[in-house]
Amino acid sequence: MRSNIRIIIKIAILCLIVGGVIVYFESFKLVKLEVEGGTHYTAEEIEEFLIKGKLDKFTHFFYLKNAVFSEPDPLPFVEKFEFEIIDRNTIKVTVYDKVVIGCVEHMGRYMHFDRDGIVVENSVEPDKGIPVITGIDFSRVVIGEKLEVKDDSVFKKITELTLLLNNEGIECERIHFDIRGKIKLYIGKSEAMLGNGNVHDEQIKVLKKVLDAANGVNYRFDLENYNVETGEVVAKPINNDE
Repeated sequence: MRSNIRIIIKIAILCLIVGGVIVYFESFKLVKLEVEGGTHYTAEEIEEFLIKGKLDKFTHFFYLKNAVFSEPDPLPFVEKFEFEIIDRNTIKVTVYDKVVIGCVEHMGRYMHFDRDGIVVENSVEPDKGIPVITGIDFSRVVIGEKLEVKDDSVFKKITELTLLLNNEGIECERIHFDIRGKIKLYIGKSEAMLGNGNVHDEQIKVLKKVLDAANGVNYRFDLENYNVETGEVVAKPINNDE
């Protein structure tokens, strides 16, 4: 008799657990993804990319999987995703496009790439504030794939320079690498020679100061041989007709 009671109790507990699980999954079905941001994919494409299995269709599992325990697989034009639970049936997904650091001219188009060298878009003109990169050899250009160059470290260099220039509010139209790896910046009709060193933060800070002091006159600034102790910069005026 007692064993029968125990069996009944166990069955009842099991039924409660199963019932609770069923109620939970029915109550917390992921009904809606609110997709914001991003310019390369539609909301439907993002949803199709993120929801891959049956468990992904439940709010808390989806959130824990993508925001806590791991990250979604890489997507060519996406830098990162952010997830927020709005209610038990809704999650907001914010999509951040990859940061473009430069572009190269190819067959009359400007191929824009991110910090990893992935080509993310092409256009007739360079995007505003994005420098054209010249002097680097590349053999293959495919949207969504890495720009094939001889030395991948060039992307780290371009990223560093772009961030430094942006931080100082310098709008650089072109970054040129010569055959020895020396760098020249083109700002309007002025030029700045940086050399082929690995640290450029001090050079860019000084460049900002001398550009402000130039009062609209175009110069060729020699920052490769900038003297930190004296603070002197060799500058040669550039004729506007050059």
